[in-house]
Amino acid sequence: MRGFSLIEMVAAFLVFAIGIGVLMQILSGSIRSARQSSDYTMAALWAQSRLDSVGIGEHIEPGRTSGRFDDTYSWELDIQQVDPAAVEPPPQAPVANAQQQGQYGAGQTVAPTQAGLGGGIEMDTPFDLYQVDLTVFWGPRERLRTAHFGTLRASNPDPNDPNAASGQGAAALGGGRR
Repeated sequence: MRGFSLIEMVAAFLVFAIGIGVLMQILSGSIRSARQSSDYTMAALWAQSRLDSVGIGEHIEPGRTSGRFDDTYSWELDIQQVDPAAVEPPPQAPVANAQQQGQYGAGQTVAPTQAGLGGGIEMDTPFDLYQVDLTVFWGPRERLRTAHFGTLRASNPDPNDPNAASGQGAAALGGGRR
């Protein structure tokens, strides 16, 4: 008389089974997300190592190349020359407080040639500018995953070689991962 009935035991077991099922789905989703995060992190590390060598360990030449990092990860690199005059600087924010900014009054903007240290960017020195796009691939063909990374590279032409379109010493102007 004082124990549990069979119906109460079945109902308790059913609630327990549903709870365990939901918990297992949450855990498997967390493990899948952690694995994907690990894969994307590895792709970013491979991409960083590949982009670091562009223009430093080799000449920068426009074109498309591809290769493999290891058995899992492969890459495709696309380099295009960009006209530096066509690249527009980001818009300058208007100066809010004229006293904080010295010579610039309220509502004025700073010209790109006046930005930075030393009076701005010197355009007298010739340089070649390249858009470098790297795509990293991994996973099976039916579920191929990709990550895209892009940056700009500058290269100073060799002044002693009239036939050189770009030099070996390239420096990164900026970049970003998407």
